[in-house]
Amino acid sequence: MLQKTMAAAAGTLLALACAACAPAAPTAQTAQAPTPTASLSRGDRAQAQSAPPLPVSSWDAASEQSAKDTAAKAMALFARPRVDQRQWITDLAPMLSPAYRTEAEYINPARVPVSKVLSGPALKASSGDPMTVKAVFTTDAGEWVVLLHRTAAAQPWLVQDIASNDA
Repeated sequence: MLQKTMAAAAGTLLALACAACAPAAPTAQTAQAPTPTASLSRGDRAQAQSAPPLPVSSWDAASEQSAKDTAAKAMALFARPRVDQRQWITDLAPMLSPAYRTEAEYINPARVPVSKVLSGPALKASSGDPMTVKAVFTTDAGEWVVLLHRTAAAQPWLVQDIASNDA
């Protein structure tokens, strides 16, 4: 009899322990993640349904003007060979991508051959990529290009590079 009682107690403890490990039933407050569905096509193989496409930024008049404004300001701040290096990078840094900002820290503005922007920018958007654009300027040191990029339509244009068009 003692064995039956101990066996019953052990069984009860085992059942309680297993119940504690089992996932709780969802409640009204518990959010359930959507379950991916599959459809049968191409014979009998299951194919996952595709996710809705991500929103794509478009190239419109506002995007173009914003790119022109950013490029013009960046080129004007870049083309100042007589400015102290610390002041030069401080003024230019907010417009630069993090990678180019690190690179630009080592540019000596006294060695920048551009001191005057004569015309521009003329924008050359990448075909099919409204997130990247080249702005071409005519300067007293030939043609120079400001490469701009943004990560989303609502994000600002950031300078990825400023270089001679010959580079």
